[in-house]
Amino acid sequence: MVGRRGYVKGWWLVVGAAVVTSVAAFAKSELPAGVGAVLVAGVGAAAGVASLRGSRLLEAPTARERGLVVARHGRVPRVRDIDDLSVVRVHGAGGDAFPAFIPRDKSAEIQAALTSRRFVLLVGDSTAGKSRAAFEALRETCPTHRLLIPDPESGANLAAAFETAESMRPSVIWLDDLERYLTSGSALAHLIGNVIVGRPGVLVVATIRAHERARFRGIETSPVPEGAAAVFGLAHEIRLDRRWSAAELRRASGHLEDERIARAIESSGTYGIAEFLAAGPRLLATWRDACSPEGDHSRGAALVAAAADAFCAGWTAYVPVPVLRDLHEHHLLALGGARAHPEPWESALAWATQPIFASSSLLLPHHDGTGYRVFDYLPEVIDSERGTLEIPQPVWDTLIAHADAATCVDLGWAALQRTQWDAATSAFRKAVDAGALMGAIGLAEISGNAGRHSEAIEALAAALRSAPPDAAADDVFELTLQLAWWTGQSGGLDRAVSLAAEGYEGLLELHGRIHPATIRARRNLIRWTGHLGSAADALAMARELLDAGQALWGPEHPQVLGLRFEVACWAEADGPSAAERAWRELDDDASRLLGDRHALTNDTRWNLADRVTRNGDRETGLRLQKEVIEGSAVLYGADHPRTLTRTVQLAAMLGHAGHTEEALATATTARADCARVVGRNHELTHCADYQLGLWTARSGDTDTARAIFTRLLSVLPDSHPLAGLCTRQTVEGPGSTTDYYLAPRLVTAAESRHPARRSLRVARVGWLSRRVSAALPPRCRRAGSSSAGRTGSRSCGRPSGSSRTPCAGPASPSATAVRGPGAPAG
Repeated sequence: MVGRRGYVKGWWLVVGAAVVTSVAAFAKSELPAGVGAVLVAGVGAAAGVASLRGSRLLEAPTARERGLVVARHGRVPRVRDIDDLSVVRVHGAGGDAFPAFIPRDKSAEIQAALTSRRFVLLVGDSTAGKSRAAFEALRETCPTHRLLIPDPESGANLAAAFETAESMRPSVIWLDDLERYLTSGSALAHLIGNVIVGRPGVLVVATIRAHERARFRGIETSPVPEGAAAVFGLAHEIRLDRRWSAAELRRASGHLEDERIARAIESSGTYGIAEFLAAGPRLLATWRDACSPEGDHSRGAALVAAAADAFCAGWTAYVPVPVLRDLHEHHLLALGGARAHPEPWESALAWATQPIFASSSLLLPHHDGTGYRVFDYLPEVIDSERGTLEIPQPVWDTLIAHADAATCVDLGWAALQRTQWDAATSAFRKAVDAGALMGAIGLAEISGNAGRHSEAIEALAAALRSAPPDAAADDVFELTLQLAWWTGQSGGLDRAVSLAAEGYEGLLELHGRIHPATIRARRNLIRWTGHLGSAADALAMARELLDAGQALWGPEHPQVLGLRFEVACWAEADGPSAAERAWRELDDDASRLLGDRHALTNDTRWNLADRVTRNGDRETGLRLQKEVIEGSAVLYGADHPRTLTRTVQLAAMLGHAGHTEEALATATTARADCARVVGRNHELTHCADYQLGLWTARSGDTDTARAIFTRLLSVLPDSHPLAGLCTRQTVEGPGSTTDYYLAPRLVTAAESRHPARRSLRVARVGWLSRRVSAALPPRCRRAGSSSAGRTGSRSCGRPSGSSRTPCAGPASPSATAVRGPGAPAG
């Protein structure tokens, strides 16, 4: 890659080579024959090399052609050359110049990170001042670095920026609003990984809104675009608060001569300084005024709301004009339609793009005018004012109809995050039909989490079969690991281990041992290795992997919490008290670092509820299980099969704790919800029916209970474990036993106690253990990793790296009926 300087150099090389060759030819006639021949040969060879080099420089694309920001004369600028901060997407504040920079409390920390890290990410609310703080720190620490700003609309330009950075070191790659570069299929994780592993002199600096970062939090969160977790696993994150501290306000008070800063300080009780200067509150007020019945810009307000909805739905690129035209009709209708006297389209667009107080506008146009992007302060506010997480279905329908395959994958993950399953399914299905392989992971997520494991397996297997020869290796291995997960969930443990090993070995060769993708693959392999063999082996390998993760990320990184989850899954090998201690410690840390409404926290608490109950503390187990159900309803929806399954479990736990009336009421509600959501003949409904009969009998109504058990016997196969329990209830009398059953495919990550697995040769487990251990760096290995241990180990949760949404839960009965947690003999 060359700029104008390289172009001129190439021109001089070509011309100079021609001139030198001509002079040598002329000199040959004036020299002895032998000397002249040698001279011409030597000069000709050198001129040929120079001419070839010059031709390549002339043919190489310029920085402008590669979509990079250039300074005068077409050169890539240095950091110190940037005087117009809008180039790095710092929001304006009105006036002829940007206000003076007020050092933030985190400025020193940012500068230190820029000198010691390769990938620094600033996280904070919109208009918290992230971009300004990051760039001012760059000015202080890296003024002579070349500044490369790729166009997020082009994956080729993103790759070109990293390629250019290598040839123009020292350099900085600037990725403002990182979510714009995290579209499905993006190679960003691979590109940044190469920088971190072995590209001295190259620095990646990025910013992201806190609301967007929450979507991508760690690897145990709601579904996100493929590869995003790996990107964040590589980042050194620094949080920047929207509200300014007292110390920051004191520093700002030294610039009261600037009226903009003075007004911002006056409003600091409500707004952050950067927030006020960026005009976010004023833009929001302008939009709200336009939405009122007295507003003169109803179509413009609808247009802004449409762009905000597109952003919230996962369309983070500039929204094309035809999409906005279709999408805004829904919002215009909500504002009153024709009764709102909407202005013409051209007037609406002009109003929405007009700068407010000489600052930012509600809509920001793409440089070629083909699309628009909403001012990033607005989406979160507009979304929250909706009063529900759900985006209206007409919005999804319009976006999916216009989206290409890769954008459909992004829309699908956004819909899953909002538990809008129909929209997610439509988006993923269109993506897969259009050739986007990674959409199959989304389809598998929906089917598998609903207990339809065969559908999940087929979706992934079909994607692998249809993968073209030139498919990205990362994508193929990710599909393989997903297939391993759902194959194991369906009971195919041997096949799951084989697939997990295939994915792990491929990623090990591709990325090396210490890489987020490789570590995730190792977790997957450890999980199914443990199910096939010994909990002690799985525990030893999980501890080794935890050491590796802590060496890479530190003790409190979300990915390390996921590795601790894996350790806790197998901690029972050290005894029940050790298992409870591991779950309690992880629950405390996950709550503190991720919050109570995070999927990892929810699954940790589910396992803790089971463990404390089996250790004898039933009341604490009940309290925790109720918290788990509340969290599950937030994460997945009240009618999701996972939430319903946990509610059926709660009914059993209540009854076994002696709360018969509450158990009966819970079972009654659960049975009705299951029949409504999954159907009367679904196995989950049968399990709820059994709970209803059990606690009906224990409450004294044995006739009704007998009728329930008899009805179940009429629809269940004779070989079904639940049929055996119902037979016992009818023969020995309703309520004679409190044994109960939940199918493993209902409680994903069910306990594996298949008799055939217990006879598995320990030698195979030892082989797998050695393979995984050998892949770890020496400092991360533990001595004494024995292959001996108990078989039939518990399954406590989904490997957090194998996919975006964990399916973890406490052990559930498998192919044989067992008593409930801590249940007395019936």
